[in-house]
Amino acid sequence: MLEILEKLSSKLQPFRKLTYIVAALLVAIIVTQVLQASLPTQSTNPYAMLSFVGLIWLLLFNILLSLFHNIPRNDEGSKGIFIRAKIKVQRSLYHFLALLFIGLTLVIIFLSLRMFRI
Repeated sequence: MLEILEKLSSKLQPFRKLTYIVAALLVAIIVTQVLQASLPTQSTNPYAMLSFVGLIWLLLFNILLSLFHNIPRNDEGSKGIFIRAKIKVQRSLYHFLALLFIGLTLVIIFLSLRMFRI
């Protein structure tokens, strides 16, 4: 599981700067929609909700790119027992983060489906 997330993260690293630009654009859309909604003469627009869902997905994508691009290798031929123990502890923390990431993905899928009433 960690290897799949690491490969996916390393292949998607070139899109990291693009996600920051898109996130800034989505935040700007949300802010303008909120400011327009505060005016009594303006009608509400559904773009704020779509921008919010897109921002949540971009946040999840950035979590994937940030966490899983540098997972320590399971090196059995290392020099000492403490180094092997350290690697095992680090990998177990990455396993926990991977399970948390998958759970968060499922929750966001559920929320997206509920928001769009599909």
